[in-house]
Amino acid sequence: MKRFLVSATLTPGAEVRLSPEESRHAAKALRLAVGDEALLADGRGLEALARVSGVGKEVTFQVLSLREKAQRSGRRVTLLQAPLKGPRMDWLIEKLTELGVATIQPVLSEHTVAAPTKLDRWHRLAQSALKQSGNLLLPEIHEPVPLAEALRALPEGKRFLLSPGGQRSLAAALLEAPQADVVLAIGPEGGFSPAEERVFAEAGFESLTLSQQILRGETAAIVATALALQLFDF
Repeated sequence: MKRFLVSATLTPGAEVRLSPEESRHAAKALRLAVGDEALLADGRGLEALARVSGVGKEVTFQVLSLREKAQRSGRRVTLLQAPLKGPRMDWLIEKLTELGVATIQPVLSEHTVAAPTKLDRWHRLAQSALKQSGNLLLPEIHEPVPLAEALRALPEGKRFLLSPGGQRSLAAALLEAPQADVVLAIGPEGGFSPAEERVFAEAGFESLTLSQQILRGETAAIVATALALQLFDF
C-alpha cells in the first residue's frame, strides 16, 4: 500500500491534504484516484489508513482509522556524528532513518573536514527513507555545530563515545540498561582529539569499543545504532 508523509494531525474522519510535491507524485506518478486507499504517517509516531477524497492541484484524503504499529524499540537514540565527506553523509542519513534513530546532530571537531551543509537535502532524504522503510518517527536533523554547543543541548540518557581505546564493548554497556535512552558519539576520520575525548568524559560519556577493526564513520554509526535499537528485539 502507498504511504505518504503529512504534517496534519491524524484523527479519524479528518480531511488531510498532501503537500504540492506529494500531490503531484500521488496524482501523476502513482495515478491515485478518488476511492483509493493509502497509509498516512505524521513522522511523530502515528500512522492512519485513509481514502482519497479529492484529486486536483492538491490530493486530499479522509482518515478512516488510526493503525497501531509498535516501534521496534522503545529506546530513543541520539547520534552525535562528525560530518562525512561527499555523498557518504547523505547515505548515512537515509540508513539512520530506516533504523529509527531519533536525533542526528552533526558535530564539528578538530579533525572535521569542512563541507557545505545540506540540511534541506538531508530532510528530504529522511522523509523519503521514512516512507520507504515503514518507520514511524522522522528524525530531528540539526545544523552542524561545535562540540561544546552540541553537548549543552543533549537529552537525558546513557552517553557513549565510540573509540578504539574503549575498555569494553558497546554491546556490554547496552545490556546493562536495556530500556535507557542512548546518546552515541562517533568521530571523524582520525577520531576525536585527546582534548575532545576529555571533554566527552567530563560530560559523562563512557568510552567504548565497537569492533576489533577500525571502522569508517558511516559503518560505525550504522553498527552502533543497529545495536542500540535492535539488541532486545529478537
